[in-house]
Amino acid sequence: MKKLAYVVPVAALLSVTPALAADPPPPDPDLAQFRAAYTSGEGLAYVVIKDEKGERVYRYGEASRVTARKDTRGYMLFTCTSPHVFVPQNPQDKAALLKAKVVKSGEPGFAELDAKYLANCKNPLVKSALPKKK
Repeated sequence: MKKLAYVVPVAALLSVTPALAADPPPPDPDLAQFRAAYTSGEGLAYVVIKDEKGERVYRYGEASRVTARKDTRGYMLFTCTSPHVFVPQNPQDKAALLKAKVVKSGEPGFAELDAKYLANCKNPLVKSALPKKK
């Protein structure tokens, strides 16, 4: 009876493992432009999404970029207080990403987005994404 108690959980794990190890789906071709901008570059970058509610500003960094290069299932963006995962298979998320604009350090508007992001953030641990001048 004890052996059966060990075999059942192992069998269950083995049956689930192939599903977990399955390759992620290929990148959504409609989001190719966003994906290319999101996965390129280095350091912190901003993503601006305009909708009927106005303009939402998110930012992301190296960890999100590296994860997106390896896995096509979603894009991790951050507000001052929380992470947001945008999943291309979700129609609302895909629609938002199709409207999204990625702005990287050194590009026009980056400093303004940085100031806007920080102005709406009450978290003292969140710092500017502007490169420090030497």
